[in-house]
Amino acid sequence: MSDTTLNCDVLIVGAGTTGIPAAIFAARRGARVILAEATDSPDGTLRRAAGHISAGGTRLQRERGIIDDPETHAADVMRITKGTADGAKVARACELAPRIIAWLDELGLDWHPACPAILHLLETYSLPRTYWGTQAGKSIAKVLRPELDREIDAGNVDFRPHLRLTALDRTGGIVTGGRFTDIHGHDIRIDAAQTLLASGGYTANPTLFADMTQGLPLMGGAEPANTGGGMRAARAIGAAIRPAKHFLPHVGGIENPPGSFQTLRADNPALPPSRPPWEIWVDHAGTRLLREDEPDRRTQQRALRQVPDLTFWIVWDASVQDAAPDLLPGWQGARRQDAFANHPSFTQADTLEALAHQAGIDAPGLMQSVTAYNNAITDQSPDPLGRTHRPLPLTRAPWFAVRNHGTTATPSGGLQTDIDCRVLDETATPITGLYAAGEIIGREVLSGNAFVGGMSITPALAFGRHLGETGLVW
Repeated sequence: MSDTTLNCDVLIVGAGTTGIPAAIFAARRGARVILAEATDSPDGTLRRAAGHISAGGTRLQRERGIIDDPETHAADVMRITKGTADGAKVARACELAPRIIAWLDELGLDWHPACPAILHLLETYSLPRTYWGTQAGKSIAKVLRPELDREIDAGNVDFRPHLRLTALDRTGGIVTGGRFTDIHGHDIRIDAAQTLLASGGYTANPTLFADMTQGLPLMGGAEPANTGGGMRAARAIGAAIRPAKHFLPHVGGIENPPGSFQTLRADNPALPPSRPPWEIWVDHAGTRLLREDEPDRRTQQRALRQVPDLTFWIVWDASVQDAAPDLLPGWQGARRQDAFANHPSFTQADTLEALAHQAGIDAPGLMQSVTAYNNAITDQSPDPLGRTHRPLPLTRAPWFAVRNHGTTATPSGGLQTDIDCRVLDETATPITGLYAAGEIIGREVLSGNAFVGGMSITPALAFGRHLGETGLVW
């Protein structure tokens, strides 16, 4: 039995990118809303996100003479993903996206002066249609928070922090709310006519991540609260799961602190195309992954995806250490010295063989790779993997290696939903009373086998608002 029972029209689990707009607009329609959040405050992953949003047919585009529309945007997404995204959901997300830009515009978001732009961090759009604030994701949170606070202060939204979802209630096939545990360990039951799971993904849960990706290890900079509680609760009542078919890792992340499964963007090495490589990259066997000056991030990702544990080492020598632009801008001075002395991902040795043994790389394999790389430079012959940027051979001690990992901050697979965000069961039948949007449905729905700019935050905001305005019927 629960210690406390609450009642509402709409229960929203997760006060983040999807949950906040859903709560605001459901409350404006007159719903009694409970917004349950696992942490102490609203904003979710927006506090960490780069904050890129994309839309076609906006005021900002028109002012710059850019002719665009949602249909062209959707077609571009499908081109980038080579048809692996869900076309119907992509079309719906792109249809809703311009209203999100207009709304944030109306709320006074501090757009970066470069917007709209074509970003070359990921696969590129054919037109400038990506936007972001001067404070990244925090810019979005900054303008949304007053809107939510207004509804909370008016008594239209009952915000409940420090509530972790433990189960969904289902009676006669209809979801009637959920059960939670608060910060003191008390059980709370919330009865609701409609429930929206906006609780984020599972990229702070190594076990669930491995389950969803057929055993891949988890590394990344996920929101710590994203442990997959919403997904587990939905699965327990028969919700269908979309497995991760197209998982691709971001290339290059240093686990810190050791054993945490966490990587920070500020700690990442400077890799192509932002900095030409002077080093080589090798796997456990000492084999090079690809031509290190490969500028295409998707090609880099696909090469790393072939490494079973998504782990590789960046290896260089004293000559590169002295001459190259800084590989590790986030590790300066005393911090770098301490890392090479004490951090298990950083290795320095007087011989290449010793470096391999200490780092956990196969020594004969590494020595063979370095020899082949050097011989091609000395002979002025083509690199074995086709690399063209080869400023120096690797010949002079001491030797250095830094262990890196494939990383992710967002889940690839997730809950199965229909075009109206209704959660589906194993027979593809909507589960009455249960909706889901945002990270919990998985990145691949809208980005397929690629990383498409703005197709995470924009749909999360757009579907949240749309559900609040029209979809959550009580």
